[in-house]
Amino acid sequence: MPLWEVSFRSRFDYPFIDLSREFPETPISMWCLWDKELLQVPTRDVRTLEGIQRGIRKSGHVVEEWVDAGQGRIYLLDCTCGKYESIWDIADKHECMDAPPAVFRDGWGYFRLLSIDDRRTRSLFQYMARRGPTELIRKRELPLNSLPTNIWVHGLFAELTPKQRDAMLQAHRHGYYASPRQVTTENIARGLGLSRSTYEEHLRKAENRILTALVPYLELYSTSSHPPKSLPLSRTEVPAASEAS
Repeated sequence: MPLWEVSFRSRFDYPFIDLSREFPETPISMWCLWDKELLQVPTRDVRTLEGIQRGIRKSGHVVEEWVDAGQGRIYLLDCTCGKYESIWDIADKHECMDAPPAVFRDGWGYFRLLSIDDRRTRSLFQYMARRGPTELIRKRELPLNSLPTNIWVHGLFAELTPKQRDAMLQAHRHGYYASPRQVTTENIARGLGLSRSTYEEHLRKAENRILTALVPYLELYSTSSHPPKSLPLSRTEVPAASEAS
């Protein structure tokens, strides 16, 4: 049973495609998260942000807004699928799975979908062509082991407490993970009204739990990326601290 990946671009009646036509130099990325939509606008230009923000607020209800270190602005919206027919609605009707993010640029929507039935991908493509100009970018068959490497968001973040999630988000938004680092944990902690040790405890626990959840996927990906003869050893001997010094 093959797994098909289809990448294409389409131009149809959709507010975020229209918005990208007004601001062709700024790609807008979108993730659909259950009953929410996350939009990333990678620009710091004030005029562009003001114009895009007006368009976003006109198209849907903004729940939260953040300034992302080095990446511009992020908006969290209530899902607009009930108001507009989105690519996620269309994919679901044709038994396809979206591979986010969708990117809106230069008046086009760029999408990537997965399907185990090539007839469904053709049907979806024909449907999109009826809605507006649609161009196939790439179509390829993937090995089925591509599916298990997709990470379920709940499995990745469910173990985090609200304080740990917030600690990691604040670190990212303020440039803690940028290179070179733009802020210290002490600066972030002071802004949150916490001691440095308390904030660092939340952050380290969050990092450790996310890494622990990621390791099985990393091992699976590593294994599938190596032919049998060159598989890495299942166990690596690490010298004790006294031996390493």
